[in-house]
Amino acid sequence: MPKSLKTEVARLAEADGVSINAWINAAIAYRVGGEATAEAFFQHLRESSDPAAMLALLKESQQG
Repeated sequence: MPKSLKTEVARLAEADGVSINAWINAAIAYRVGGEATAEAFFQHLRESSDPAAMLALLKESQQG
């Protein structure tokens, strides 16, 4: 990891009151969760042409 990135991660972890490892794990989980939400949306889009159903899925993903 580049030193500048590690410095920024350390600063953010300290601001959140967690270890660097815990912060990185949370960041990865957030990214993976976002990818899963996007995949679910696009799968639903492929299977449905119902705009109301797609909007409901997007609203649901924002609540999680």
